[in-house]
Amino acid sequence: MRFIASSILALCSITIIYAQQVPATRAERLKKDIRYLASDELKGRQTGSPGEMMSAEYIKQQFIAAKLQPQTQEFDIVKLRLASNKCLFGVRAPGIDTIIRKLTLFSEYYPLSQSANLDSVTAPWVDCGYGLVQEKTKRDDYVFDITGKIALIRLGFPGMQENPKDELSEVAEIPNKIAEATKRGAVGIIFIKPYSSYIAPTGNLKRDEKTLSIPVFFCNQTGVFPVAPITLISNIYVLKAQGHNVYAFRNNRKKNTIVVCAHHDHIGINEYENSRYTGKAEIHNGADDNASGVAAMLEMARTLKGAKYKKNNYLFIAFSGEELGLLGSKFFTQNPPENLTGNTNGKLGKINYVINIDMLGRIDTTKKVLTLNGVGTSPQFEKAIVMIKTDTNQIRITTTKSGLGPSDHASFYIENIPVVHFFSGQHEDYHKPSDDENLINYVGMANSLNVMEQLVSLNNKRGKLPFTKTQDATAGRIKFKVTLGVMPDYSYSGKGMRIDGVTDGKPAQKAGLQKGDIIMMLGDMPVNGIEDYMVGLGKINPENPSKVVVIRGTETLTFPIIFQ
Repeated sequence: MRFIASSILALCSITIIYAQQVPATRAERLKKDIRYLASDELKGRQTGSPGEMMSAEYIKQQFIAAKLQPQTQEFDIVKLRLASNKCLFGVRAPGIDTIIRKLTLFSEYYPLSQSANLDSVTAPWVDCGYGLVQEKTKRDDYVFDITGKIALIRLGFPGMQENPKDELSEVAEIPNKIAEATKRGAVGIIFIKPYSSYIAPTGNLKRDEKTLSIPVFFCNQTGVFPVAPITLISNIYVLKAQGHNVYAFRNNRKKNTIVVCAHHDHIGINEYENSRYTGKAEIHNGADDNASGVAAMLEMARTLKGAKYKKNNYLFIAFSGEELGLLGSKFFTQNPPENLTGNTNGKLGKINYVINIDMLGRIDTTKKVLTLNGVGTSPQFEKAIVMIKTDTNQIRITTTKSGLGPSDHASFYIENIPVVHFFSGQHEDYHKPSDDENLINYVGMANSLNVMEQLVSLNNKRGKLPFTKTQDATAGRIKFKVTLGVMPDYSYSGKGMRIDGVTDGKPAQKAGLQKGDIIMMLGDMPVNGIEDYMVGLGKINPENPSKVVVIRGTETLTFPIIFQ
């Protein structure tokens, strides 16, 4: 820690001097910021790492250079969860109030990811069969009251070896069974195998799993226990770190505030396995994702001032934890600074709208498309966009309406705040070590920032923008059991979903899908756009083979898909 602290102090001295030497042109300023943030020195800016702290410190110095007063907001992240040796699975004998057998952790039992971090229970157990509840087949395995008892549940469903596609498979996943048991008052859950060759669930505890308040264990056996109470103690060791949001407020003494934000974290050296790269461990510098967004946000902090922009206050924010599930922006919206709260309930009532900048550095030199997502969240966005003046030989604007998406604007959208996400598009280097500074299109970034400034200026005198809930609001909350391994082309506006990239080693690449293919059907579901694709992906059972129908040139092709 002393080395880290001294390194950061040294960095502070350097960046204070360097921040005073502001380059003359916009492209030069963008390049200066991205070169540092995406350098190997920061080691990929993983949330909670020394590199992320150095990134936060650099952003603070840039705010100071822009005559703003930076603030830092810290929040906890979970780095690792491990079952400790204080866990206990104790079996009693009928009529004896002592444990006669203690199962061995990891070989005979282990907690599952949903298990409480600290909880213990001693209670009778009830055999709940497969723990299945399904309305359309009128099945309900809960024939006994399990309130205050431990539910003993078999994994899978009956007949799965003979018919793995049986409709019971729709409700046979572990989360479904946990939900049904807890809804009925179970104080603990034990999963066992339905037959000896059944593949056991993983004992690796997910870092980001939402845990319950009861023990949830897997026991590596097929039989039941003596008819006597069982003792379960769930004790999980949790290793935490802190993420760092950095923000600065430009107070024009107005009622409403425009938020301009970008996330400054990236995926480090793939500590949490969210890289698309399959080789040895390497630094992921994240030049486009999202050093480009931070550089753009800092540029707006320097330029959004003067008469054209004085009808609003401005809050410039660099979030952390975005790559781990929008953690920083979620924390911020639940714990906002006082100058954003519209009433004593801590709401975000003074926010006018949010501009989120995520991946702005790779405007395609041929297509020259800038995508503005979320324009359906206020009618004023589309009215302003048609008035924006651009050279279509340099930049073309395309839009999507949904306020949800895999970036920080979603955290504000669900709080009923208008949002717009500036995005230059996906590319083959996304979440790979090759996302480096030398690939940034600085001319495209400068043109994009001109669009951003015009959008703010055109809305300057319109007061607080009205919020509109977009029709596809539920799509962003779908949980996927599978991955196809493709990147959507967000600039494509035709029917279907065009593939902008295919990840090596994933089902799409193994099946033969290619960049430029347009997915028209996923499984049995027609795909008219990205949202249909997401819904279709959420419905797929990973244990069952499926298919993808694509248009490639003038041909319609069908590919069988085996999901991982």
